[in-house]
Amino acid sequence: MKYSFRTIIVAFTLFAVLVAPNLGNSQEDPLPSKDPAVFKAQLLQFVQLTRKNLREIQALPVDDSSPIDQSLINSAHYAYALIRSALHGMDLALEQQTYKDPTLILAKKRVEQAWNLARFPAQSPSVSRAEWVSQSVQNLTQALRLVQQAQAILP
Repeated sequence: MKYSFRTIIVAFTLFAVLVAPNLGNSQEDPLPSKDPAVFKAQLLQFVQLTRKNLREIQALPVDDSSPIDQSLINSAHYAYALIRSALHGMDLALEQQTYKDPTLILAKKRVEQAWNLARFPAQSPSVSRAEWVSQSVQNLTQALRLVQQAQAILP
């Protein structure tokens, strides 16, 4: 069978337009929810993923000889998206309440601090590898502590 050059170009273009943009987006950003079960699950998933990311970051060589694996950056970004979504869900839950639950407010403050710390490793490194590794380990370790405290506070 012979295919014309035009048919091959059309098929390739269709592939590029329909399929290729979705190849890198295997994980969509999680959606926020005011349901405590949802934001608690997102916080749990953040803890699990951040522990894995932390191990991978600690295993990186500190020299700049090779680039940081993009899957690690993507994983850190997804963990950041999880905590951002959980924080937004906590905000929604608080907005709905007529009497503000003090335990939810306290937990939200800790999650907000952790959210700020989780941002650094989620961004592509703009500093030396050694500094990025050191700062990421420090930030993620503290973020894990804060989220675990928030999980203990939440009813």
